[in-house]
Amino acid sequence: MNRRATLTFLVLALVVLLGAGRGVRPDAVRDTVRSGLAADAAPAACPPAGFTRLDGGHIRMPSGATPGATRLLVAVMSGADGDADDNLGLGAAANAQGIAVLYPTVRAGSIWQLNDARGVTDVQATTGLLQRTLKTGCFDPSRVSIAGVSNGAGFATRMACELPTQFAAVVSVAGGYRALDPCPAAARASFLAIHGTADTIVPFNGRKPDRRGNVPRYAAGWAARDGCSNVPAVLHPRHLVTRLVFGNCPAGLRVEILRLSGTDHGWPGAPPPWPRHNPSGLDANLEVLRYIRHAVRPAP
Repeated sequence: MNRRATLTFLVLALVVLLGAGRGVRPDAVRDTVRSGLAADAAPAACPPAGFTRLDGGHIRMPSGATPGATRLLVAVMSGADGDADDNLGLGAAANAQGIAVLYPTVRAGSIWQLNDARGVTDVQATTGLLQRTLKTGCFDPSRVSIAGVSNGAGFATRMACELPTQFAAVVSVAGGYRALDPCPAAARASFLAIHGTADTIVPFNGRKPDRRGNVPRYAAGWAARDGCSNVPAVLHPRHLVTRLVFGNCPAGLRVEILRLSGTDHGWPGAPPPWPRHNPSGLDANLEVLRYIRHAVRPAP
């Protein structure tokens, strides 16, 4: 019996002794003991290939997934149904590369809660789903990333701040940062923002008069926590695409922005209307998967 199982047995045995004096049925407690030990001894296993509903969401698994071999998991905050029809195309693209995609779907209202004032139940539900998924033993806990689009991107960023040592990478597509609470200094992960300059719902440079939510400013704050340069290098990998790279990051961390000239609000590469216009032709699916593929959670 391993240490955890031994501790579980001793605690529950104490419950038996205390419960005997309070009229608690011993057989009911014994059932609890058995279930606790059975859960502790459960072997690692992966969900089946394809779409599987879970308590609080669903998952899309690649074929041939086995514990120890299926290492990468990305949690995605999208629409109310968790993009069950894979309209973004990320599920199919990720599975083709052997990456599993987890979609939380339980939330308190019509949008994700972005700060403590709006509530913590979305954080609790998403954390619970993630913990249950990792408990299967299928995935490498150091290779878990999180992504989202629009309000979901803001919530994905909040989750990375709420669980500051959990994620290898955070990818925010058309994300808003204006409503977020300050992120703790301990929150370190690779960070990528994909954002169009024609986005009028969440403007790239933030809203006047204070420009809160300014994408370069928010990314610079993340770069500072990661220990990267505070002034990004400016690259032009293709027409209408500018890559801002905060260099000199330690421990394999990366902080980048993909600024798409003329692209409006949404997931670039997805069918209109989100976005309606994407003259850059950039495919967010390819960029998300490229970014998370080599991301590893930094050491504490």
